[in-house]
Amino acid sequence: MFDETENMEGNWMKKSTSIDFMPSEMQNSKDDSTYMDVGINGKTFGIGGLSRRMHEAMMVVATKQFPSGIPEELGDVYLLYSMDASAKEAVKVAMDSNGYALNLGDDESMQDEGAWGQIESVSFVDSETGDVIKGEDGSTSYESFTDAIAKGGWEPGDGFSFVVREIPSRKKAMDLEALLKALDPDGTLWDEAKDKGMLLPGDDIGSLKELATDCEQRVNSAPREANDEFNVYRGGTSMGYNVIQRSSLLKASRNPDGSENQKTLLHVMDSLANHGCIIVDLTDEDKSPEVAETMSGMWGATGSFFKQIGEGDAASTIPAMGPAEGVGSSHAMVGYASFKDGDNQFLETRISRTDGSLLPKETSSVIGEEGVKSMVDAFNIMSEVGKDIVRIATAASSDEAGAFVTVGSVVSQDEDSPSIAGLSFEEATVSGVMDEDTQPSDDDIARASILASETATLLTEEIMDDGKPLSESANIEHDEGQVSMSPHRICRYSNEKGSKRKAKPSEIFGAHTDTTFVTIVPAAAVSGLEVYDEDSLQWYRPELNARKHAKSVDPKGEMDAKFPWHSRYLIVMPGELLQITSRNNIPAAVHRVVAAPETPRLSAPVLLRARPGTKMDVERYMGSLDKADSLLLETNDMKMEDIHSSLQ
Repeated sequence: MFDETENMEGNWMKKSTSIDFMPSEMQNSKDDSTYMDVGINGKTFGIGGLSRRMHEAMMVVATKQFPSGIPEELGDVYLLYSMDASAKEAVKVAMDSNGYALNLGDDESMQDEGAWGQIESVSFVDSETGDVIKGEDGSTSYESFTDAIAKGGWEPGDGFSFVVREIPSRKKAMDLEALLKALDPDGTLWDEAKDKGMLLPGDDIGSLKELATDCEQRVNSAPREANDEFNVYRGGTSMGYNVIQRSSLLKASRNPDGSENQKTLLHVMDSLANHGCIIVDLTDEDKSPEVAETMSGMWGATGSFFKQIGEGDAASTIPAMGPAEGVGSSHAMVGYASFKDGDNQFLETRISRTDGSLLPKETSSVIGEEGVKSMVDAFNIMSEVGKDIVRIATAASSDEAGAFVTVGSVVSQDEDSPSIAGLSFEEATVSGVMDEDTQPSDDDIARASILASETATLLTEEIMDDGKPLSESANIEHDEGQVSMSPHRICRYSNEKGSKRKAKPSEIFGAHTDTTFVTIVPAAAVSGLEVYDEDSLQWYRPELNARKHAKSVDPKGEMDAKFPWHSRYLIVMPGELLQITSRNNIPAAVHRVVAAPETPRLSAPVLLRARPGTKMDVERYMGSLDKADSLLLETNDMKMEDIHSSLQ
């Protein structure tokens, strides 16, 4: 714990006594923050090294954005961002160790430099001794990071201490691991739990059995209470809560060399790993409205189907839900089902690979051929988005693991440099061209990033089931069925039984994870999808976040005549298969459906799964086996259908 006294020899934290610096609009808003002052010692937190790493990472991105040279006027901007971001990370760690977390609300500007707290008393310190060092102008203290850079000559890697006041924060609930340590200080209960096969916080997930256990435990530990739209969590201000444009996910938006765009990669990983989902704007803020119009047609077909089910005998014309023939999996279903006295109604549809038609074929007798076409078109739109997100997440995880890094893989073209073309690293070492301590060059690392994206693309085309036949050029063993493993499920959720008891929302489709790469849920008119946010440790309703974005894009509702606002958006959640290919960086999203008594909720998710007859080939899709974790190694050479079965 920190001392609650102002002593810059150490670190300290205390409640603030003034909020005079805050913008008036924030002071007038509903604010449940506790404001804290924090003092950070640069030596203790290793801020110098952290700032160097952050600046180096930014320079890699900047070099790709400005291949002809980074504009001189941006130099100080990158320095300031490095200093501020490093300071913020140190403050996060300090607050976390004292049971607090930053609470920046819904205002994205609060993430900006200097906006998340009042910086003062900045001093340079020796990273080894902690002694205060004078800046270039001879000063030992600066009023801001800007002054420390402009007057003191701060550079990335220089250690610094500082004070930040009026930090909006909230008290954190004790997490499960901390609670277990408090209740079981000698580890007796911990040992008993391990003997019973339980996966405990902090344990690595090393097998498919452990992955299934972890998902079950996370589902069971999620709270069951439900809130209405006014009280549910709508997301925060980190990048991961932002809506991403569809065009940013395309392969065409990668860097010129074929590696993934760093900004997009960070956005996708933050959203999926920390918040359980990412919101995609299909229209790029209404620049491509035709995609939303297609999704609007799908919504019209969905509404028409359930209206006719409720008003007549249409249900008798649709086969009851049962095993789907021609898929090659016992887990694939197709048909209509109703549960909980009609509160939950589902139509499970699938695409025929042979002709692209929709199954069950009887669906056309209810929604017509145009309705069927809109369903197929919407499935294709959603599956392509899902494949792009899986490509980015898998490539990012392979890149982080260094799965494709090979020292000397790129030969220097300098006239005097030794050529090792055609030699393996071992051969080059033996020949004396390299030694064993040779580190990968920037070109080696760049090549690895390119390969990570290329092979992740291959995975999305060969393993993920988008309803299309596998390309004849795919040189892999496969025996896929004539019907897609990935269903397009249209749903109607109501809470009529709940309305007879009391008028409040309740969990109508319980918490669970999906055995998918991703589950793609079109944002609905009536919110109700909730994802358990691993960062904020509460249920997050992303459709409300999407609704807020729609109002900012089209505040006057000028596009409402063409399509409803929600037709713009997809909510994409990671499944258990992506947890495998992301090397456990992205946990499968725990999610549920909450329904209010007033209005039924329609939904139309696509569950993007794997082609049953294909095999996981780690080296082909994710690089060196030496860099694979034990979970990934277990799946190597397994049929995707067997992986699916192991997780049930």
